Amino acid sequence: MKKIGIALLSIAVLSLIVAVPVFSNNYAYNFEKGAAGWESTGMWHIVNETSEYRNANSGVSSYWYGNDLTGNYDSGTANSGRLISPPINLKNSTKATLTFWYWCQTENMSKLYDQRYIQVREVGNGDWVDLEQLHSDSMEQWLQKTYDLSSYKGKVIEVSFYFDMSDELANDYRGWYIDDVEIQIENN
Repeated sequence: MKKIGIALLSIAVLSLIVAVPVFSNNYAYNFEKGAAGWESTGMWHIVNETSEYRNANSGVSSYWYGNDLTGNYDSGTANSGRLISPPINLKNSTKATLTFWYWCQTENMSKLYDQRYIQVREVGNGDWVDLEQLHSDSMEQWLQKTYDLSSYKGKVIEVSFYFDMSDELANDYRGWYIDDVEIQIENN
């Protein structure tokens, strides 16, 4: 009997360790305490008071697509990167909105170069869906965006900020900063 109890306890502990965190209430993050479940590829990384190129809407930290050695995103080759939120549980939601602040300085304001996308996908589905491709927005100032995520109610989703410079030319600009990401959820 003792061995069965220990085995069941071990399974319960193991289940807790491998469980993926899923946010089920309002979610707000300003990156002051690190990544906390966010994943990043390419040049996305957190900058704070120790970075020469820090830039935050609030506090001292934000995510930045850029290189701390150069202050821009020019790597000599075309590159891209994705900043992905932790899973967000909208299973019992009636309404959900995504709000965030961003700052950018890129090659130009065309849809063709230095592309910035806000995307969403259902967890378990590899396909990202564009909420918007940002372009012709004001540069070098903090701007706020809000998106209705209600069409994803009943699902667990991830949000992505995707940057693609599309070529190796004219990439000596500061890049793209993301801060104060919030997902407001109204539940049943």
